[in-house]
Amino acid sequence: MEQKKFAKSALSKDAFKSYVPKIVEEVVDYFKTSSFYYEGKDDKKSGVARVLLSQSQLTIFTASRTLLGSEVRSKLDTNFASYYADLDKGFTPINFVFPHLPLPVYWRRDAAQQKISNTYKEIIAGRRKEGNIDATQDLIGSLMANAVYKNGERMTDQHIANLLIGILMGGQHTSATTSSWALLHLGQRPDLIEALYQEQVNICGIDSDTNQINPITYEKLQDMTLLNDTIKETLRLHSPLHSVFRKVMNPLQVPNTSYIIPKGHYIMVSTGFTMMSEEYFKNAGHFEPRRWQDPSSIPTTSDSSKKEESIDYGFGAVSKGVSSPYLPFGGGRHRCIGEQFAYVQLGTILATFIREFTWTVDTLPEIDFESMITLPKEPALINWTKRT
Repeated sequence: MEQKKFAKSALSKDAFKSYVPKIVEEVVDYFKTSSFYYEGKDDKKSGVARVLLSQSQLTIFTASRTLLGSEVRSKLDTNFASYYADLDKGFTPINFVFPHLPLPVYWRRDAAQQKISNTYKEIIAGRRKEGNIDATQDLIGSLMANAVYKNGERMTDQHIANLLIGILMGGQHTSATTSSWALLHLGQRPDLIEALYQEQVNICGIDSDTNQINPITYEKLQDMTLLNDTIKETLRLHSPLHSVFRKVMNPLQVPNTSYIIPKGHYIMVSTGFTMMSEEYFKNAGHFEPRRWQDPSSIPTTSDSSKKEESIDYGFGAVSKGVSSPYLPFGGGRHRCIGEQFAYVQLGTILATFIREFTWTVDTLPEIDFESMITLPKEPALINWTKRT
């Protein structure tokens, strides 16, 4: 739990303010170079994109640029990116049940982990040699400056490297999946795409010289209520992790039964169950971001006998405890530390997409429950058209 505090400088409002223009730059550059949107033709006005693949690429580019710095981002255009792909293939349920099978996919995973780890350690050593230890620069700087445990022991470079791998991989799948589902749902709601575009016009304003919408900023992003509600609604319909595991530390009685779960056993919980329940959300299976505009209709607890304190991280009030029916980022001590960053990253990517394109989706893909993440089944395609 102490490690969460080490990363706080890289997840502060001041850091987020610096991240937004970097994310915009990455997204715009991607549209100019990706085969899904460019194909070497400046005058290409429309096309089809494999949304899960394109959003996965955008997610790792933007996360590495902001959280890990320019050194790491520059390496993603080289063979370094293939190491992440090999590591990614070792991130499936069977790897957690059988973590060390003598198979090629495992060997490549372990080799990739070692190469990525060594790269991070080289960057850390280089910064330390130059005296470049700035906690506000990025996550690497934050860990180098702040990573001292309560017992006075400083986090080793190896542990920092391991944590960096875990943070980037942990957020990569979930954010890529969420932005993919958002684009897919919006592709069937042209009214929402237009409303989201007009929201940016109203909040950011139009530059009188260029006749373009003024740049996105962190402050403006927070004012985009419909955009943030779209992210909320996407997370409700598609909880990034369909299951979470917890170890039983003390004998635990199942409520309203005599059954006792012994200490040391594991329980599996689906946080998405209540988010799709008609008991808590009217027309739960329907994608409707505007439902969040009426706070009185959104329950803060799944137990009517309890009143839980809520907290606002800048994107609307959420339950501070674990009894809320809406828990896409978990709750309590284990709540995801990247929640605020996720909204900044997702919001900036989607806002930039909305500025550049309109799009449609012929058929909404089914959900793939075979992986640990609630991915859309392939082919997950959007038909895009450049705005004029």
